[in-house]
Amino acid sequence: MNDVFEPTLNPSKKTVVELGTEAKEKLFAQVRREPVKTLSIILGGSILISVLIGYRISRMEEESKRQRMMENWMHEVTKWIKQNGRKIAGPLQDGFEATKSAVEDASSSGARIGRQWQPFFEKQKRSFLNLF
Repeated sequence: MNDVFEPTLNPSKKTVVELGTEAKEKLFAQVRREPVKTLSIILGGSILISVLIGYRISRMEEESKRQRMMENWMHEVTKWIKQNGRKIAGPLQDGFEATKSAVEDASSSGARIGRQWQPFFEKQKRSFLNLF
């Protein structure tokens, strides 16, 4: 039982520098063993990453273009409403005035009819030979 016990480092306790150094050594060892395979993997990975980055950039540009188009459209609509607002508001205002006068007429006629018919709807006093 004279064996010397050498504790191994827990991988979670390695520092970033140690992990980077270890990865670099593994990569160089892989390149020395199989240079064609390793370089083709690196080339393929870089092409794939370039395609993904290009796709993301194009999506961002398209979203930006849509946003600019929406802002321009809203600006044009606002400008059109400022120019033609009076033309639109005139008929609407006339319609509101006509509706208002019709409601006022109906209200006054209802009140007049109510006053005319009020005596008929009131509870009449009943009496029996003016005794009760």
